Amino acid sequence: MTSVDSADSAAESAGPAGSAAEAGTVTVTAPGTPAPPPAPERAPAAKPPAAKSLDLRAADALVGFLDRLTGRTRGLHQAALLRIGFGTVFLVGLLREFFNRREIWGDQSPWTPDMARRLLDGIDGVSILLVRDDRWWFELMYALAVVVTGLFVAGWHTRATSVLFCVMVVSFNSRSLLMTDGGDTVLLLMSFYLAFTACGRVWSLDARRARRTGRTRSPGPGQETGVFVGLCAVVAAGLLLPWWVSLLGAAVVLGGMWRLPLGLEQLRTGVVTATHHCAMAVVAAQVCIVYGAAGLYKVQGSRWQDGTAMHYALNIEYFRPWPWLSGLADGGPELGTLIAYITVFTQVGFAFLVFAKRAKYAAIALLMGMHLAIAVLLGLPAFSASMALGDAVFLPTAFLLAVRARMPRRRPRTLDA
Repeated sequence: MTSVDSADSAAESAGPAGSAAEAGTVTVTAPGTPAPPPAPERAPAAKPPAAKSLDLRAADALVGFLDRLTGRTRGLHQAALLRIGFGTVFLVGLLREFFNRREIWGDQSPWTPDMARRLLDGIDGVSILLVRDDRWWFELMYALAVVVTGLFVAGWHTRATSVLFCVMVVSFNSRSLLMTDGGDTVLLLMSFYLAFTACGRVWSLDARRARRTGRTRSPGPGQETGVFVGLCAVVAAGLLLPWWVSLLGAAVVLGGMWRLPLGLEQLRTGVVTATHHCAMAVVAAQVCIVYGAAGLYKVQGSRWQDGTAMHYALNIEYFRPWPWLSGLADGGPELGTLIAYITVFTQVGFAFLVFAKRAKYAAIALLMGMHLAIAVLLGLPAFSASMALGDAVFLPTAFLLAVRARMPRRRPRTLDA
């Protein structure tokens, strides 16, 4: 037997021990002891994820943006506050001027209907009050404006009543355009923006009906009242807009009487949510533009630069409902200069302060105090209320819910046994 054959025979007789010896590991076990289990194999090391290319990152960012835009509806409580606030401002104005309505908007106004038409023709304005010159038409439109505004504040079929509310605000604002002020302009703009928001999802009769019936889609079977109100809105808009707009709107409203297929319903929901978010963004941008423009105009005036603007504003005879209070607020040049500079810096920097979490609330508090002072000292409550409501769009939902929780609520009626 050669040496090679003897080596092979020894390896075969050694068995596992020989294999371990070949692998460089020697295992010694006592007689009668079971052999240890084999060592587990090591898992291969995980490779680091490859970095995404620029086009993939851009696509992910776009998908995330569209998901936030069309996903969960945000800002519902802020939109509801705007609906209740601006609707109440317009309703209070109509009721307050009820006995002077003909002198302001009707046939006894010094600004005659013919003069109003000539002015509106030059600026492409419209007013439903100028469709006819009869008194019955004016009284009917005035009563309709009060009813529509009340339903809009209450949130009854808000999608339709918001359009009617916008038509009424535009019509009354355009009828006596030279008698309006900045508050009326803000109310006019916000009434148009609110027609594109979901301002009736909370704090409304629509929300109460949805909780009671479990129906959240509107309009649909069993909600023909909403379709009727929508038709009224289309007819009202058709008096001001071309006939084909009214015809198209009627087709859309009547089409809402039937349920949409699931795919179209999902598409409609996404479009409605995106429209709401865009409208709320426009509202916020509008408020920033108003404050920025007002602050920049103040900077250009010498009275605001030397700090005497507050003194002159408090001594205008036409804007002194309580002269003694205005004199008391005119606390001297030092206080007037301080208030003037704080006002200018806050208004100019408001568009930047809204992105700071805590500084934003300080700026809103200062502006709220300024609006309250304007309402009391200068006798401009409607203007101050309109501007203060615009600031409310930047308030957090938690704060609005906390304020709502502290408000007194009507106790539910119970039935006696």
